[in-house]
Amino acid sequence: MNISYPFVSLCFLLALSNCQRPNFQPDAIDQHYITFGKGGGMANKVDTYYLLQNGRVYQHNNLTEVYTSLSHLDRATRKQVFTQAQELSNADFSFQEPGNIYYFLTIHTDTVRQCTWGSSSFTPPKSITSFYEHLQQLTSQNP
Repeated sequence: MNISYPFVSLCFLLALSNCQRPNFQPDAIDQHYITFGKGGGMANKVDTYYLLQNGRVYQHNNLTEVYTSLSHLDRATRKQVFTQAQELSNADFSFQEPGNIYYFLTIHTDTVRQCTWGSSSFTPPKSITSFYEHLQQLTSQNP
């Protein structure tokens, strides 16, 4: 029996195209990661971004309950981000001041540090807002 090489290659490619990456499950994360995002408003829509230490980035929308894989950050960028996250002091995370529209940042390492802001009567530390804006830029540049 003589099967042509192109036919076998085509079958192999078709088989691979039917393979899907397993769904992202936040409860199964086994590495350091950062979550950040924005929520609230009339619809109470919350967009959460997950930046894993391996560089993968996911987005979750609470209204659709869909996790979307966005990008993969290169090694130098993710190392820089996690170094910056570790350098934020615990005092920087000493507030929970949400508003109708709120922003959040959580660093999941050996400990969990989190903060929420958005209240019009509160100004978060510049270190937090700068880091948050940096994370937003990284995820918007790497769809």
